[in-house]
Amino acid sequence: MSRAKQKRRWRPGRLQTRVGEIARQMAEREAGQIPWPYLLQAREQYVKWQAFALWVRAIEETEGDFPEWLAEIVDKRCPGFLQFVAEQRLNDRRSPPFFWYYLERWISERIFGQGWREGWMNAVGYYAVRDLACLRDHAYWEYCEHQWKRAKPSAYPSFREWRKASEHCDDQVIDACEMREKERELIKASLRISPGVLCKAVDRYVDCQVFAYWARTALESGHPLPAPVDREVRQRCPGFLDTEAASHALHSNEEPHQRFNRMMRWIEDHEFARAKKQGWFAAIIYQAHLHPRHARVVDYWHHWEANRRKHPRSRYLSFEHWRATADAYTFEPEEG
Repeated sequence: MSRAKQKRRWRPGRLQTRVGEIARQMAEREAGQIPWPYLLQAREQYVKWQAFALWVRAIEETEGDFPEWLAEIVDKRCPGFLQFVAEQRLNDRRSPPFFWYYLERWISERIFGQGWREGWMNAVGYYAVRDLACLRDHAYWEYCEHQWKRAKPSAYPSFREWRKASEHCDDQVIDACEMREKERELIKASLRISPGVLCKAVDRYVDCQVFAYWARTALESGHPLPAPVDREVRQRCPGFLDTEAASHALHSNEEPHQRFNRMMRWIEDHEFARAKKQGWFAAIIYQAHLHPRHARVVDYWHHWEANRRKHPRSRYLSFEHWRATADAYTFEPEEG
């Protein structure tokens, strides 16, 4: 099979960069106000529903119509969808004729209506469309549209078959889609393992981050570690404190955050050696930084650190207590 011609690298312009920054700030403000598990669940739903909408769109645009068999499938998965379309067209005769357009509206109103009403769907959408699975599905949709318009298939894949094919697409599909080169390589890295394996690895990495942030304040204090921290670190990261003592002695004038960085490197080297060796560790890092728990634990750590500076002699929370408090932490954004 000949390799598809790779599209030129896409780079955002100055206006696009500014708009993206505004969107990021809005997403962060909204995300901070609700528990992170809500965001994660909604994001996972968003990615799956977006994939379904792309599958429907690819078929409709290839057919130039909305086949009856497809309408039945959509109405079964989305109860009342056809009635919804009829009402929308009656109320606005200037609306587009495409059924996939109404499907996206139905999903927004019926599946994510609560999130929109409560004001946190911008956060869900911002992170969902950057998820590697969402980017991969979009690339596969573009590929299918191109291929199907050149040669209409004798039978279309079911949605499950289409999504499975997306999960196992090859480099040709990714190279044909216009996107940032970094994202292209990350998607390819993620395709080296199954989505389930990647998801578990990301969850594990974020769990490790939570532990590292709990220990961070003690590590960076310059004082002997509190007994609970010393005990937990030795149990979870055997050998780290011995090598850390030697490293710190060689760099006595270093910035405190270097001790935290060394702990994260130790965790990565010991807990994620297989992913590094097999070439998909970068996908873990990318997905972990998108994980709502990652952002929340960083927010909580800054809050905790500020309180520790005000009350340096206060008892150091146990890891279990600190983790539970971090997971429940929400905050109202500052004005301005």
